[in-house]
Amino acid sequence: MERKKADFLIKRYQLEHIVPLILTIFSVYFWFNQFQQNLFDFIGLAINILGLVFWWSAKLTLAENWNAGYGKPQIKKLVVHGIYSKICHPMYFGINLTLIGLVFIYPMVWFGIINLLIVAYFFRRMYVEDKYLMKTLGKEYQDYKKKTWL
Repeated sequence: MERKKADFLIKRYQLEHIVPLILTIFSVYFWFNQFQQNLFDFIGLAINILGLVFWWSAKLTLAENWNAGYGKPQIKKLVVHGIYSKICHPMYFGINLTLIGLVFIYPMVWFGIINLLIVAYFFRRMYVEDKYLMKTLGKEYQDYKKKTWL
């Protein structure tokens, strides 16, 4: 029952857009307030923007299959078009790139540790989803994984 209530609230208030929007705003803030125009900042900016492109592209491609990344994974259908035809987990890959890029732009130890923990969480989330999808979809997912990266 709790899952249905949470899903209803997310849909009703369009909360599934809040996390990507907050990280995008956070990135833009760092671009304008922390960017020092040195090599690390340019590398970080490129990685950050690439991550945001992957993330937003994946989120828009997933549409109704996106479940805000909480609880057990659920699937309505396997998405194999768009960015998902090349990368198996482009949303998580994009989030991780976005955070790594921010660490290049704002190289503080505490910030790096927080981002490392978040990146580790998303790698764990990829592992959990892989197990779920392999169990749920079997050979279909196994064949898909062979055709994609990550």
